[in-house]
Amino acid sequence: MRSTSLVRACLGRRTPELQGAMFLCAAMLLVGCVGPGGADTAPSETNQQAIKLLLLDADGEEQRYALYKWRADGRFFYGGGREAHEGETPIELPFPKDVQRTLTKVIEDIGWLAPDFMPPTTSSGPRLLEVDLRLKGVRRKFEIKADGRTFDQGTTELLEALQAIGAQRYQGVLDGLPRADNAAG
Repeated sequence: MRSTSLVRACLGRRTPELQGAMFLCAAMLLVGCVGPGGADTAPSETNQQAIKLLLLDADGEEQRYALYKWRADGRFFYGGGREAHEGETPIELPFPKDVQRTLTKVIEDIGWLAPDFMPPTTSSGPRLLEVDLRLKGVRRKFEIKADGRTFDQGTTELLEALQAIGAQRYQGVLDGLPRADNAAG
């Protein structure tokens, strides 16, 4: 019996169990995994590459979002605005080994890899960071709320490093601009 004939035969005999299973399958296909992403959900999806760092810088009041993703394969991705809010990082950026080492050192220096690390909980935002960190055997997820829109010095230093990496997305545009003539004359 061919598989298409078997399917037709099963569909011809719709028992309540089969109808329930068909309804469940249809519902799963229609609903799927829809919804905004974030640091809590994006890295645990089975179809994503393993990551070392996923950091969402979010300011809901001003609707400003930036998502930085450092994958375990050494690639770095960025998403901004609506894409970041939805957990998307469509822009791949250069991320050489020396920059990876520097970023790891910054994360170590601010204490995020320390066994006794506890994220600050006293600030009220509105700006916050959602962090998923998987680096040097450490695996933790946490949020840091800014004091207004300002973070502590260490967190600010990390954000500045990530923003510098993210700013590379403009390099092609800058390279395409005409250069001033250095010759005086």
